Amino acid sequence: MAGRIGTDEPHPAAADRPAGEPLADLGVAQLPILIVDDRDENLRTLEAVLAPLGLPLHTASSGGEALRILLERDFALILLDVRMPGLDGIETARLIKARPRTRDVPIVFLTAARDEVSDIMLGYGVGAVDYVLKPFDPDLLRSKVAVFAELEASRRALKRSEAFLRGAFEAAPIGKTVLDSGHRIIRSNPAFARMLGRSADELQGIRVEELCHPEDREGLSAALERVSAGNSDPASPDHEVDLRLQPLVGAEVWVAAVCSSIEQDEFAQLMLLIQWVDLSARRRAAEARAELLVEQSARSQAEDVAARLGKLHSLTAPLEKLSLEELLRALTLRLEDLFEAEAAEVRLDDGQQTAIARAAGGQLVDDDRELELAPNAWIEAPIQIDENEAGRLRVARSRSGFTGGERSLLYEAAERAALSIRRAQLHEEEHRIAVELQRGLLPQQLPDLPGVRVAVHYEAAGVGAQVGGDWYDAFPLGETRIGVVVGDVAGRGIPAASMMGQLRTLTRGFALADEQTRLPGDVLTRVNEYQLALSADELFTVLYAVLDPVAGTVWWANAGHPLPLLRRRSGTTTYLKGGEGLIGIEQVTYRELTSPIAHGETLILYTDGLIERRGESLDVGMRRLTNAAEAGPREPDALCEHILNEVLPPERRLDDDVTVVVIQLV
Repeated sequence: MAGRIGTDEPHPAAADRPAGEPLADLGVAQLPILIVDDRDENLRTLEAVLAPLGLPLHTASSGGEALRILLERDFALILLDVRMPGLDGIETARLIKARPRTRDVPIVFLTAARDEVSDIMLGYGVGAVDYVLKPFDPDLLRSKVAVFAELEASRRALKRSEAFLRGAFEAAPIGKTVLDSGHRIIRSNPAFARMLGRSADELQGIRVEELCHPEDREGLSAALERVSAGNSDPASPDHEVDLRLQPLVGAEVWVAAVCSSIEQDEFAQLMLLIQWVDLSARRRAAEARAELLVEQSARSQAEDVAARLGKLHSLTAPLEKLSLEELLRALTLRLEDLFEAEAAEVRLDDGQQTAIARAAGGQLVDDDRELELAPNAWIEAPIQIDENEAGRLRVARSRSGFTGGERSLLYEAAERAALSIRRAQLHEEEHRIAVELQRGLLPQQLPDLPGVRVAVHYEAAGVGAQVGGDWYDAFPLGETRIGVVVGDVAGRGIPAASMMGQLRTLTRGFALADEQTRLPGDVLTRVNEYQLALSADELFTVLYAVLDPVAGTVWWANAGHPLPLLRRRSGTTTYLKGGEGLIGIEQVTYRELTSPIAHGETLILYTDGLIERRGESLDVGMRRLTNAAEAGPREPDALCEHILNEVLPPERRLDDDVTVVVIQLV
C-alpha cells in the first residue's frame, strides 16, 4: 500500500516511488499541471509525487500568483489548496471560472480532512471537478491527475478536429447546403452562395425548392423525400437530380444536386445535406457533342457519371457509429464495389496501431494469400492523417487496367477514408478516457462486514464521451450496518459523469455526517435541499438503503428510482414499494420505509438500464427481472451474473448504462 501525504511535512518516499509509464509517452499533449499551495513543503511534495507522470509542472504560492500565470499559458489541470491566506482557494477558483480562457480547465481542490462538508459543497458549487482530502494517497492522486490531463488533451484534439471539419465545409469547391426537415436552408457554404449571386446569410431560412427553376422543383422535392424516408440506398441515382438554379442576376445555372441525410440522434430532428456540383461546363460540352451523338448515348454517359458520384459519396456515409475495426471492414467492401475490383485492401499503420481489412469476391477474407494477383493488377493511394501517411488503400483488377480517372478517384476515396478513420480513432479514445474517468469516481472496493456479502456489476454504454450517469456506493455504518446507494443522473456525457461523482461524495458525506442524519430519508432530504439551493438543471434518481444484519431490518428511502427487489430464502421475490419523486424538482421530505430481512435473504438494487427497453412496458422488464432472480443461484456473484445474462444479453448492453448491486445477509 502506498504511503499517504499530509499537510505538515513532505512524505519522505514520495520522490522514490517506482515510476510507471510517463504520461507524456502515451501520446498526451504536453499541457502542464498548475499546483497552487501557500506552503513550500507541500509544493515540493506534490512535485515529487507527480514527477513520474512526465508532465510539465508549474507552481504558485498564492491565488494571485496563480491568476497571473493563467494569463500567460494554458494548463491541463489545476491542483488548488482550499485554505490559503489572502485570496483563498474558493475565491481563486471562482475567478478562474469567470475567465473565458480558463473556465473549462478542470480544478481539483486539496483540503485537510477536518474541513466541513459545507466547504466541499461550496467548492463543487464554484466549478471544482473533484476533492482530494489530505492526507492523500500518492498513487490515487497520480491516477486522478493522469485521467484529467488525458481527458483535457482529448477534448482539445476533438475541438481542433471539429474546427477542421467546419473549415472543410466552408472551403469546399462545390456547393453544400444543410436543410431542416421542411427543406429550409440552415446553412450554406460560399461556393453555393456564389452560384446564386447572394450571401450565405441571405439564403438562411429559404425553402430550397424556391431557388430552382419551377420545372425542376418537383424533382428535387421527390429526391429529398426519398432520402427523408430512407427507402433506398444512399448510393442510388434516385438521390441525385440535375436541375437549374436561378440566380438573382444572370443566366440559370445547371447543377447536380446530390441529396443525403445527416444521421440524427434521439433528440434532434432530421437534417438533410445537398452537394451542388456545377454542371455548366459539362452541359456545354454535352450540347457540343449532341450533333455527333445520339440522345440515348449521351443520357447513358450522364447516368454512368451520376452513378459513380453516388458510389463515391456512399464510400464513407453513414459510418459514424462504427468501431475502428468495423469501419475498416465496411470501407474495404465498399471500395471493392466502387471500383468493380476483384480484391481490395485497407491497411492502417500510424505507428501506434496496425489493422488490415481485406475483401475478395464481395466477401471479407482473413489471409492475404486469397488476394494473390499479378503485381501490375494493383493500384493504391496513401491515407494521410495529420499530414502523415497512416496507411494505404489498394484495389486490384486483372481482367482490365485502371483508367487515369479511376486512379484519381482512388486518391479522393483515400481522403474521405482518412476523415472517417480519424473520427473513429477520436471516438474510441474519447470513450476510453470517459469510461476511465467515470469508473475512477466509483468505489474502488466494497466494504467487508461480518454477515454481509456484496456483489456489483457496472457497465458504461455510449459512443465517444457519451457515457451516462449511473453510480453506486457502499460503506459501513458502525460495526454491523452497511449503507448502499444506487443512483442515475439524467443525461449523458462528461457533465453527467462529473455530476455523478459529486452526488456520490455528497450522499456519502451526508450519510456519515452524524448519527441523526444516517437515516435514509434524512439523507435524501438534505441532498434534495442542496440540489435546489444550487438551482441546477440536472435531475436524478437515488435509492439509499441501510441494512442491519443484527436487527434483521432494511431501511430505505426512494427518490424516483426503480423499486428494490427482495428475494426471500424460499426463492420468492417481492418489490419494496414506496418513495417520493426525483431529486432537484421541489422541496420534499423523503420518508423512511422498512422491511424485515432475514439471514439468507438477498436485496437487489439496480438502475433503469437493466429493465427498460424501447417500445416495451416497464412491467414486462420488471417481470423479467423477477423470473431471473427467483431462478438464480444463491451466491451473490453468481446471482448477479445470472440476472445480467437472463435479463440483459450482451448485445443489448450498449443501449444504456447498467448497474446491479446484490446484497445478501449470511
